[in-house]
Parts: sequence; structure tokens; C-alpha cells
Amino acid sequence: MNPPLVLDSYARESRRGDKRRLSVTGQHASNEQRIRDLGATLGRRLDDQGKSAWNPEVHREDWHVLIGRLTSGESDGVVIFDLERFLRQVKDAVRIVDLAKLGFKVFDSDMEFDLMTTSGRDAFYKQAVAAETYSSRLSEKVSRGNLQRAANGEGKRGRYRALGFEDDGTTVRESERPHIREVDRMIRQGGKPWREAVAYLAKHGIFSTAIKHTTECQETKDSLSAYQLRRYACECKGEPFTENGLQKAMKSPRMAGYSRLGKNLVGRLPGEPILDPPDHQELLMLITSRRGRPPAQIFLCTGKVPMRCWNCATVFTQRQSSHGAKYADRDEVKRTYLCDKTAGGCGKTIADRYVLDGHVRDSVVEELSSAESAEELKRQREQKMVQRAPFEKEVTRLTRIRDHWDRQLNEGAEDMTIERHTFLVSDLNRKIKEQKAKLREIGEALAAPPEAESREAVLRKWEAAGPEGQRAMFKQAFSGRPFYVMPGSSLDTDILDRIKARPRLSA
Repeated sequence: MNPPLVLDSYARESRRGDKRRLSVTGQHASNEQRIRDLGATLGRRLDDQGKSAWNPEVHREDWHVLIGRLTSGESDGVVIFDLERFLRQVKDAVRIVDLAKLGFKVFDSDMEFDLMTTSGRDAFYKQAVAAETYSSRLSEKVSRGNLQRAANGEGKRGRYRALGFEDDGTTVRESERPHIREVDRMIRQGGKPWREAVAYLAKHGIFSTAIKHTTECQETKDSLSAYQLRRYACECKGEPFTENGLQKAMKSPRMAGYSRLGKNLVGRLPGEPILDPPDHQELLMLITSRRGRPPAQIFLCTGKVPMRCWNCATVFTQRQSSHGAKYADRDEVKRTYLCDKTAGGCGKTIADRYVLDGHVRDSVVEELSSAESAEELKRQREQKMVQRAPFEKEVTRLTRIRDHWDRQLNEGAEDMTIERHTFLVSDLNRKIKEQKAKLREIGEALAAPPEAESREAVLRKWEAAGPEGQRAMFKQAFSGRPFYVMPGSSLDTDILDRIKARPRLSA
């Protein structure tokens, strides 16, 4: 007597139901009854809850587990409630038929698909085509419905209530309108920082809508029906906005009365917008132009300049006096250069900022005012120009080709689609990036042949240059010939004897 078949039960629902999982539970109950009717035994219960079988981007974990069990022979087949719960794309059906050569069986609630026969495969394919057709039509209907609802200002509003709006995401909450307008005025016209806007809202009792509910409140919400949940109001308080959170809320197109579907603006909300559209666009411009940290102060001897630690040949960083001590001749807190520990250095103190900067200034002025130095710089310039020439020529050629494809796309050339343009330009961009990386390795050549100048002229040029200009002169004078400074006290006023031509390791 042959042993009974081992059949897995597979269930799927496209959207997550409530915690009781009625849809999946019902499918499994029907499948298990079918397994008993077939005289088989249950292998595993497998289900993908809230997973679409139509969207190829969705990973159905238990579906792949099932395929693995069927392929390995752990299961003799599968029972599904109906075929569209199992698959909704013909390509999945083709894969199942290919695997069916291993001998497993597929059952639904009222029929068996014998995939080893032509008629069985034909019935299976027809069901798969019907499922895919149904999904395609449903997707089109849903897309049209979403577009129409978005154009009317309806539809999905997100996880939390939008600032300035009621729970429906469409009706303006009038109590918040004047405060949002005041925040807009503070930022656009008053030039106030966002932290003051956050404090203003908190002062007037307006907090982030991303409320973290208490455990008791969450349990109460979970026990309510959808109708009861709409009428439920808790007393959980939100936290004050973060600066980034408030910026994100103020950037919402809803503020200017626009309705959105994905990244596209598709209509206008009913009623008067909270902010005038031009004002909102100006606010957006301000927000998007304030990215990143403010520029840091530039120092002459930090980072990528010809200056290293004598102990370990590592670049320098700088640190402000922890006690707030100031220089006697200027209203400025003292700063010290030290070996950059984050770059693998020893972290030891090198010297006072202005003491070392003074030595660098004197060395640069002396170097750039000598005729020998000017001749050497000319030679280096010519050498770099020769090295850079082929790469610059290639960048020019590739850029010209890329500009041609850009014009083709912009002018609507018949055979130039966005996909084709992207495909062509991606290769060009990669090549351009490679060539520019090689140019960076070579380094910039001087714009003009250097001429020997008097010491006074070089000194005037140094004094007139800002921090970046002085760093450029430092690199120009000593490129490839760095100084090495022995660590020492930041109180030393003369460190000339600690400046070396070679690091300790090579001494």
C-alpha cells in the first residue's frame, strides 16, 4: 500500500487583514478539508499575508519556501483555495510547469491540475492567463481611481495626521492655520532659525503629529472596529517637532492646496490653501538651499597640504583651547595644531596655530620669490599639462557625444526615448568619471607660467589672499616636498628647530 501524499497548504491575501487573519485562516481551513478528502496528510501551512502576486517587486517568502519543498521532494504537492491565490502571472505558471516534471501535484478547491499531461497543462495555463488578465484590469481600475481621488484631494493620507489638516487629509484645521502662516513668515521674511519656529509651535501647543501611543491606548485601538476607530480620540500627547520634521511638514504640497499622487501634483484641494502657492514655493526654495552643515573655518596647515607630523607622517587637524584662552593681541580663542588621530596619527600636539602659520608664510614667500623656484614650477606645469592632455581631450570628446544625445532627447527625436537616452548616457558618464578621476590624480596645472617676483610682491599677494588662496600658494611652493614638524608644546614661540625635511621613520 502506497503511503498517503504529503500536501502543503498555501494561502495568500493581497492586503493585511485584522489580527485574526480571517482570510488566510479561511483559506487554510478549506485547503485542509480538501487534503483530508484526498486522503493525504498536511505537510506545512504556508501563507503570504499582505503580499501581492501581481507586483514583481514583492518578495513572497513562503511562496519561495513552497517551491523549494516541491523541488526537493519534501512535499508531494500543494493545495490552494483557488489558482489566483497561488499565482497571477503567466511566467509563474511556466515555472511551475517546468518544475512539475519532478512529479508533484497541484490541487485547488474543486479540481486537480495534472501538469504531466497536455490537457492538464492547458487548463493550468488558461487559469493563469485569466488570473493575470483579472489582475491587469484591476490594476488599471485602481490606478484610475487613485488618480481621481488624488485629484479630488482624497485618498491615502499617510500614517499620521498631516500638520494643518484634519484626519481626512483634506480639511484644513483652522486652529493651526494662523500658526503655520506665522512659521512661514518667521522663516521667509524674518530669517529666523528653525529651532525658533519649533519653539513657537510648542509654546502654542502644536506638536508633532507622529504621536507615540501608550500601550493601553494601542490595545484599546486594536480592539475597536474600523467605525469605532474613526470616532476614537485619545489623550496621548505628541513630542515637539524636530527641525527636520517641521521642515518636512512645511514642504508638503498640501500647504499650498495641491493634491499629490506619488511625486506628481494632480489637482487642488478644496477651499483656501494654508499658504499662498508663491509663498510656499519660496519657502521650498529656502529649505532645499539650506543643505548640509555651514562651511567650516579653513586653516592653513590642516588636511591636504605639504605639512606632516615628524613622528608618523600624518596630516594635521586643529583644536580650540578647552579653557577659552584668547590671544593677547587679538580677540580670538587660541587654537593648536595636532596630529590627526582620526587619520591614523599619534594625536600629539604640534604647535600653536599662528606660530606654525608664520613659519609657513615666511617659507612660502622665500620660495616663490626665488628664480630657481619659478623655473622649477614652470617645469612642473609643463609636465602636468603633458600628462593631463590626453585625458582632457577624452573628456571633451565624451562630453560632446553626451551633449548630442541630450539635444536629441530635448528636441524629441523620433528614435530617442528616455530609456534609450539613459542607456547611452550611462556609459558615457561612467567613462567621463574615470577620466576625471585620473585628472585628479595628476593634479591641476598652474593656469599661467610662474614668473619670479620680489619678496615684497609675494608677501603682498599672500596677505591679500584668503585662507584658500594661502593654502593654494603653500601647495604651489612645496608640492611634493612636505614639511615634517616634531610634536612639542603649544606654548613655544619659535619652532624652527622642530621643522624637518624628512620624517622620523626615514631619519
